[in-house]
Amino acid sequence: MFQRTVLQDIITRISEPRKFIQVLVGPRQVGKTTLIKQFLKKTDITHYFVTADDLYAADNTWIRREWSNARLQLQQTGSKEIL
Repeated sequence: MFQRTVLQDIITRISEPRKFIQVLVGPRQVGKTTLIKQFLKKTDITHYFVTADDLYAADNTWIRREWSNARLQLQQTGSKEIL
């Protein structure tokens, strides 16, 4: 599998102390999902992965639901953080 050159930047950034949400954005089909999946294979940090590829909702229902799901997973695993 092709490894994105920015992968090491992501690893370094996630290893730093965080006070804010980290967001990966970019145009369609540039490799954001590939990059994150490569990163998740290299980390032992608890993570919750979801995409908004097929999202057509005009309200905030989706983000509220996914935020709740991530918080629930954090509680269930007893982790200090979740990606």
